[in-house]
Amino acid sequence: MNSKSKILLATLVLCVYCCSPQGIGLVTMVDVRGNKMASFNLNELNTEVATIPISSLVEDCILVQLENVKDAYVGHGAITVTGKYIGISQFNTPYKLFDRSGKFLCNIGGIGRGPGEWSQGSPYDTIIDEDNELIYLSQFVDDKIFVYKTSGEFVKYLVTPHQIQKTKMFLSDDILTIVHIPLPGNRAIAFQFDVNTGDIVNEVVPSPAHLVSPGLTNELLSSRNATGIFDLHFTNIDTLYHFDMKTNRLLPAFSMTYFSNDRVEKKYSQLNKNMFLATVFSFNPNLGSSGVFVGGIPVSTDITFKTSSRINVVNDFFGGIFAPISAIHNGYFAFGLQPEQLIAEIERRLADSNCTASDREILTKTLATLKEGTNNVVFIGKLKNEVKSKLW
Repeated sequence: MNSKSKILLATLVLCVYCCSPQGIGLVTMVDVRGNKMASFNLNELNTEVATIPISSLVEDCILVQLENVKDAYVGHGAITVTGKYIGISQFNTPYKLFDRSGKFLCNIGGIGRGPGEWSQGSPYDTIIDEDNELIYLSQFVDDKIFVYKTSGEFVKYLVTPHQIQKTKMFLSDDILTIVHIPLPGNRAIAFQFDVNTGDIVNEVVPSPAHLVSPGLTNELLSSRNATGIFDLHFTNIDTLYHFDMKTNRLLPAFSMTYFSNDRVEKKYSQLNKNMFLATVFSFNPNLGSSGVFVGGIPVSTDITFKTSSRINVVNDFFGGIFAPISAIHNGYFAFGLQPEQLIAEIERRLADSNCTASDREILTKTLATLKEGTNNVVFIGKLKNEVKSKLW
């Protein structure tokens, strides 16, 4: 993995629907200590963009109006969707739980000093275990994982031997695996808990030296979109990893090289077992001490067909409006926004010269259901298990 020219960029997956062949970049499989990793050079890809209808990625898509009652109102926040629930985490407020119709169920946790309360901020990661009606929350920095019932009742802590920071979680067969950004002196990068007893059953010790961070300026990302795969991206590292829960190892899965004189930041995620997504944020370091943002580059990669393409995703279920790829997580497309924001987006789309008659009909019907000043709305679509067709 490359570090000579600053950054390597990971890429990852989304489905694509139409694109000129000139936009295709080739992907190679690289052997890394006996493990196969997909690799791609962004500089070999031209500027053509493939337009992807979200119907190529999700089985369906609905628009849910969140209930307009006291305590239910939300702003911008991270959304977790399951078959039964919509959970929303926001800064300095309790975790809010809704059912899939948008009915407000309860507040969970919150700011305070009592059992099940956190001192500040918001959950860094959330898992809703609807089979056992439990919710797991990890904080920005802590020495424990919070466990609640979906009724809002605090259950217990899963306690770690030392402080953990920016933790991501994965639940499988009553084993909760947590991975965090290790600091110097931390005992382990990962712990596995038996959720029934609260006991630690495995640790990854020592933490891999190249993943130990001197501070917390970087992030840890995990999409949990691919069934049975715990994908992880440490944003200061040019590789997307899989955590192998059988051997307790981090295995490199995807990396994308990118050569630039600008400072570059990147985010990698995974859509299904053979598709990845990378977004590149480029900054010009010569324009001020922190640099100036000069654009984001979403790129999807299909390792089945070993090709990559720049992408733009549109919501063809709702008249071709914008569908952000960053809203794909935990096996769902879940995109929340204020009614006023959606009204403005629909009006923009209606003004497009390429808006078809059928799109106009859908958009007009949707517009009639929206009312300013009400609670947020959420687009929800369940991801397909796999995309078998070559999409660009």
